[in-house]
Amino acid sequence: MPKVRGDIIKLESEICLNSVNEAGNELLNFQKNNNFKNLEKWNKFEAGLVTQADLKSDKIIKEIIKNNSNHNVLSEESREEFNLMSEEFFCVDPLCGTVPYSNNLNSWGLTVSFFSGDKSVGAIACPGIDESIYCDEDNVYLNGEIYKPNIEFPEMIDMTLCLEIEQGKNWSKLFQNELSWVNNFSYINSFASAVFPGLQIIKGNLPIMAIYKISLEHVGGLISIGEKLGLKSTDIFGNDLKTDNLINNVPDWFIFGWPKVHEELINLINNKE
Repeated sequence: MPKVRGDIIKLESEICLNSVNEAGNELLNFQKNNNFKNLEKWNKFEAGLVTQADLKSDKIIKEIIKNNSNHNVLSEESREEFNLMSEEFFCVDPLCGTVPYSNNLNSWGLTVSFFSGDKSVGAIACPGIDESIYCDEDNVYLNGEIYKPNIEFPEMIDMTLCLEIEQGKNWSKLFQNELSWVNNFSYINSFASAVFPGLQIIKGNLPIMAIYKISLEHVGGLISIGEKLGLKSTDIFGNDLKTDNLINNVPDWFIFGWPKVHEELINLINNKE
């Protein structure tokens, strides 16, 4: 008897969770047991650090997916292998936060998500702080328990904004021309990762993040989990982000956060207040 749509999505949710758990444990052990001064690392493009740990995690995740599914895989470390015509696919960032990871910090994570039309599931893990979160079609689970958030934030002037921008020259350029809206926050944090602060936003420890030039591999899990909780994932104009847009046409900004704060920020950015 063929599987119904819900059964398939349930299976893909389990694959996402198993992938981040198994690869995350391997990454954590690798981080603890290796001297990172001698870690093999290189740049795949300007400011795009890669280490042997990224590739180790990528291999583990792909093996789990291929052993349990026939779907195509869009991975941060092998984008050229992805079939752009795929309507159902997994999305993988095997190590989000390579720089903090390679400096023996804990502000890194990994994410695996699955997209099928207007349905999606995903998982993210931050092994350095022993936390994970995933979703099926109906619920979100934080550290294995159903998560029902009760989130409150102070006024924007007392909030912390997470701002993620690669390359120092982009920080310099953007602060000269495009970032006057950060004046509305008391503090700005940056983690060189999307997954780690994304988890903090989902938990309500941070209200919102703005990421410059980010692709679907990094944020697929956040989008999928966030929509089940009512978080917003948009471009800088407040337009909801579609999967195909993030694959083929990366927006200048990815804004992810809780609805009230998100609306306030979008209005400030676009001079509507």
